[in-house]
Amino acid sequence: MSNQGALFPIGAKAPRGRYRKATDRTIVAMRKLGRVEPIDAALIDLCRGAADELDAATADPDESRYTRGTLIARYHAVLSHLLDRPTYADDSTDLDALLAALRDDRTGVQ
Repeated sequence: MSNQGALFPIGAKAPRGRYRKATDRTIVAMRKLGRVEPIDAALIDLCRGAADELDAATADPDESRYTRGTLIARYHAVLSHLLDRPTYADDSTDLDALLAALRDDRTGVQ
């Protein structure tokens, strides 16, 4: 057993800041809309991690504006990637509608 103290008490959760809370609200809303798939798990974890880092940086009065700005940009990038991820319906009529919309009768392309 080590005599070294723990950085955080074992089992203690870090307090959630405003960016993490906003991220979690966004993910809940996306789940309600059916826009979150099991394959999104890593992207969601990355988004939560970025939010936690941003919360920690904004809570530290000694953190530089440059660092905060960099973390905001990284958080924005991963959040945008999650929000912009395309969703696909299982209904085959959607594919039919898409193909119909792509047809151009003026050029004869079907």
